[in-house]
Order: sequence, then C-alpha cells, then structure tokens
Amino acid sequence: MITLKTFYDEHPINETEIIEKLEADGIARDAIKAEDLTRYDQDHYGGVSATDALVKALAMEPGMHVLDICSGMGGTSRYLAYRYGVTVLGVDITESRVEGARRLTEMVGLDGKVIYEVADASRLDVGEARFDRAISQEAFLHIPDKEAAVSGCFRALKPTGGFGFTDWIATETLSDDARRFFAETFAAPRLIGLSEYGEMLEAAGFVGVRAENLSEDWRVILTERLEMFRSLEKETVSRFGRERFDTYIRNYEFFVAQITAGSLGGARFVAWKH
Repeated sequence: MITLKTFYDEHPINETEIIEKLEADGIARDAIKAEDLTRYDQDHYGGVSATDALVKALAMEPGMHVLDICSGMGGTSRYLAYRYGVTVLGVDITESRVEGARRLTEMVGLDGKVIYEVADASRLDVGEARFDRAISQEAFLHIPDKEAAVSGCFRALKPTGGFGFTDWIATETLSDDARRFFAETFAAPRLIGLSEYGEMLEAAGFVGVRAENLSEDWRVILTERLEMFRSLEKETVSRFGRERFDTYIRNYEFFVAQITAGSLGGARFVAWKH
C-alpha cells in the first residue's frame, strides 16, 4: 500500500519538472520569478482561481499570518505571499516536498515571507492562537484522523480567525471496493461526505460553517488534469520509470471515472473561530 509519506515523492508535478517547463518556455533558471512559477506549481484543482476563491471567502488581508496545511510544493504559499501580501507557514508531511518548496521559494526571493516545516497535520504543533487564517487544498483526504487535524487547526487560529479548505467528498454510491482502491493507491484511507465535514468542524468549535459543492466544476477540471498528467509522460518516465507512469495514469483514470459517475465529488468549506 502506498503511504502518504511516499505518495508525493514520485508525483508528476515536482521541483525538477516545474523548472524544466519554465526553461522550455524560454525563462532562464536565474530569471524565474514567483509569478512564473504559478504556471506549473499549483498542485491543486482549479489553480490560482481556486486559491483566489478561498482568499475572498476568508476576507484575507495584507499583513495576515497564514497557515497552509499540507503545503506540498509550496505553490499556494508563494502565491499568497506575493499576490496578497501575507506571511505564510507551510507544513507538509513529505520531506522531499518541503525541501523542494524551500528551494523554489528561495529561488524567487520569497523565503523572507514564506517558510516551510515538515509536520504531520494530525499532530499540529505550530503554536496556540498564532494565525489569522488557515487554508488547505485537497489534502484532508490523506489524513485518517481528520478530527485531530481540524482541532489542531482550531487551536492554531487566533480568535475570529478563519479556516478555508477544499477536499474530496464521498457520496452514498462510493463502493467499499472503490474506498479500498483509494486507500491503497492514493493514500486516501478515509473518505467522508459533505455533511460529515460540517459536523466535524462544528464539533471542533468552529462557527459559521459554510460548504459549497464543487463537484460539477471538478468533473471538468479533473478530466483536463488527467490529460495534463498524460502530457507529462516523457518527463515522468524519465524520472520515475515506465511502471510508475502507467500505474499513476491508470489510477487517475479510475479516480476521474468515480468523479464522473458522481461517487466522488469536491467541496469548499469555510469556518470561523470565535
């Protein structure tokens, strides 16, 4: 079974691929800017538009201190820093992603605005009442103890702080076989529904919980994303081998089929701390 600590070590979107794509666009390595990285470093559904939607929903303002949970390659953290003028702590359990995020961030001169730490989201230890806002994008699917992650986020927020995130949501038609498949291939051991997330947020102490079902939009986005991953065949095979590429595409095809069938979907959640 694939574990979360290794799932992203061989992901098609990675530090080397991002830089090579920009160099192929004619941008020299020493001339890459933060806004250039956003072409290829947004490893979440909907790119910067999806992040903009979270920023708007959370009324994020310059000078705020933001926690990015499961920050991956750091694309969202960097975008928030240079586009919205906030400072960001990104935490992720995969050491290779954190190291890559640090290098990319230093490359574009944002290391004074964004820092990254290796951390388990279900055991957050980032300080009490430290952050104005917290965000996460398609990451909680990987966390078995979601209650602990949500509670940790609540503790990390200042009073009146806001938490916004997007994630997979399971519907009643998601079969047990499909659930096992996602646990074994996507390191997604516990998929829950939209209402369960709402109840979980309220149980942790959050108020004003709002949920927006994004499933219709995601059907289009994820079909396009599958084609994007297919287009990375040469780079992925060269870096990780033919078997890894073929397996990843086969698994992603199953994922998109479940989205298309309505067994899986996506949602955006926003909640507040008193």
